[in-house]
Amino acid sequence: MKTQKSMRNRTNGIAAIILVFVAALAGMRFEFDGMQSLDWFMSDSKAVEGYQWLANNTERDATVLAWWDYADGIEKIGQRGVVINEASRKIENTIAGYVDPGKPWHKIEYALWYPFESDEKVRDVAGFFMSENVTSAKEIARKYGANYVLVMSDDLGKYYPVVIAAGGNFNDYMRIPTNLSSGIPDIRPYLKKETVFTRMVNGDKIDGFSKAFDNGRMRIYKLA
Repeated sequence: MKTQKSMRNRTNGIAAIILVFVAALAGMRFEFDGMQSLDWFMSDSKAVEGYQWLANNTERDATVLAWWDYADGIEKIGQRGVVINEASRKIENTIAGYVDPGKPWHKIEYALWYPFESDEKVRDVAGFFMSENVTSAKEIARKYGANYVLVMSDDLGKYYPVVIAAGGNFNDYMRIPTNLSSGIPDIRPYLKKETVFTRMVNGDKIDGFSKAFDNGRMRIYKLA
């Protein structure tokens, strides 16, 4: 009798542990899905305007080369294809949700459910942006059949992950300010090199590309 009771208690204990684990896993999945929703950028009217412009003014089979975190807007609002949808494992530590210090379990969520993009494709997109000449950039764009390039006016804040994804040394591209305590409102004075990325973010005229859309927030270039 004691043995049967002991086994029953052990079984009940194991079942309770499994239920708690499943409930925790379900909660984590619900939270992870929430982080992947469109809500975070739907409030950016300028960005939505740009995505809608894509839907209304570009070819239905157009492909847009952009950094990975704009893929959902391009696909779901702009209804156009993208070169990359997500970050690669190489730059996982630059994903805001992944490195949230207040929620260390996010790393488990990303390990379980995040659909990491291939390192090669992310490296190529980063290589496009870090190109110092138009010819090499256009070769990468053509490799993936991209017709358009999309950037945002504040994308220099993404300069570090783009450089790292391209396999570059950040110190080769930017001079690190001596005093970081007050933040860096504008990193342009610290740039060491002019790249396709910096020029597009600034809205410059670039040979081999025509600026198709610019509302001050989003800029879309078309390969000439």
